Amino acid sequence: MQISLEDVENETDPYKFFLDSIKSKDTLRKYKSSLGHFLKAVPTGVFEGTEYVKCQEVGSLAMMFANLARKDPDLAKKILTAYVKQMRKLVEEGKMSANTLPNYVKPIKAFLEINGIAIHWKSIYKLYPRASPEADDRAYTREEIQQMLEVCSDVTDKVIILMSSSGGFRVESWNYFTWKDVRFFKNEDGSFKGAALLVYRGDPEHYWTFITPEACRMLEQYKELWKSQTGKYPEPNDPLLKVTKQRKVVRLEFAGVKRRLDRIVKKIGLRASLPPGKRRYEVQLSHGFRKYFNTMMRRAGVNFLDKEDMMGHSVGLERHYERYSEEDFERFPEYQKAIPFLTISKEEKLAIRNKQLEEELTKQESQAKEIKQLRQDIEILRKYVRVN
Repeated sequence: MQISLEDVENETDPYKFFLDSIKSKDTLRKYKSSLGHFLKAVPTGVFEGTEYVKCQEVGSLAMMFANLARKDPDLAKKILTAYVKQMRKLVEEGKMSANTLPNYVKPIKAFLEINGIAIHWKSIYKLYPRASPEADDRAYTREEIQQMLEVCSDVTDKVIILMSSSGGFRVESWNYFTWKDVRFFKNEDGSFKGAALLVYRGDPEHYWTFITPEACRMLEQYKELWKSQTGKYPEPNDPLLKVTKQRKVVRLEFAGVKRRLDRIVKKIGLRASLPPGKRRYEVQLSHGFRKYFNTMMRRAGVNFLDKEDMMGHSVGLERHYERYSEEDFERFPEYQKAIPFLTISKEEKLAIRNKQLEEELTKQESQAKEIKQLRQDIEILRKYVRVN
C-alpha cells in the first residue's frame, strides 16, 4: 500500500478533515450550514493579506480561521465570544429559541477540536442564555391526524402520515429508508400484526422501531401504486418512497416529505400565518408526529427503556448493553400494547376493538371448557373415593 502525495495534502486541509470526521449525512448537512454561517460572520479584517478580504468560499474561510486560531487562540476566542453574544441578542429579541443557540456552536467546536485547536469552551458556554425547560410546541392529536388522512387523495401522503405517527422516527429518516428496512409480521390468517422498521441503516446511530398494522396495509397499497408507475414491484434496495408519476425510481427525500406535509396541515387549518411575536407554530410540522408517538406509548404503559430505544434515544448504558437482541424483535410485544393508541382511522380502531373482544370471548370460552373439564374430573374422583 502506497500513500499518495494528494492524500498527505488532503490531511492538511482543515475543512476536508472536518467533513471526513462526520459520519451521518444529516449531521454533515447541518454542520456544514452552521459552520458556514459562522465563518461568513467573521470580520475579514482579522485575516492577514488583502487577497482574503472578499473571500466567501467556505473551505478557504475555514482554512484561514484554522490558521488564525492556531496562531492566536485568544483572538479566536474573542471572535467566538462576539458571535455567541450576537446570537444571544436574537434570543432576547425573540427571533431564536434559547435551546437552538448551542446547535450553532457545536459545529464550530467540532471543527476546531478535529483540527487539534484548543479553546476554553467553558467560558463560552457561560454566555448562553438560560434554556427553556420545556418546548412550547405540542403533539398532533389523533383527531388532527384523522383530518389529515381525510384530506389526502394520494396514497404516498397517507403512507407518510401513518408511518410517521406509528413509528415515531425523525423526518430525516426518509433519506435512509429502503424496502429491506421493513420486516412485516403476520398472523396465521395472513393479516398484518405490524412491522419492524430499521432507522438510519448504515449509520452508527441506527436503531429499530415498529409500525402499526394500519400503516402496513397502506404500505401494501403503495406497492401497487409503485407497480402501476414503474411496471414492477420495488426491489429490496429501492428507496421506500419515490418521486411520484415517474417510471424512473428517484428517492422522495425528507425535504419533499416536508413539502407534502406542509400542504396537508394547511388544508386542515394548522399552518396559518404566525401571529405577531410568535416564533414557532403550535405543532411542529414533522416533530408533531414524534411527540404523538411518545405520548401514545406512555399512555399505553410501554416500558420506558423500550420506548426510548424505539425513538433512538440513548439512555445511560442501555444502548451498549441490550436487554434484547434487536434482530429477534423481542421489543415488539411491548409495542403491541400501544397499537390501539397509535391506530388513527376510526374503522381500524373499531376493527382492533372487535378483534380484542373476539380474543377475550375465545379466551373465556376456553376457560369455561377447562372449568367444566375440571368439575367432571373432580366428580369422577369423588365417585372413586366413595367406592373405595
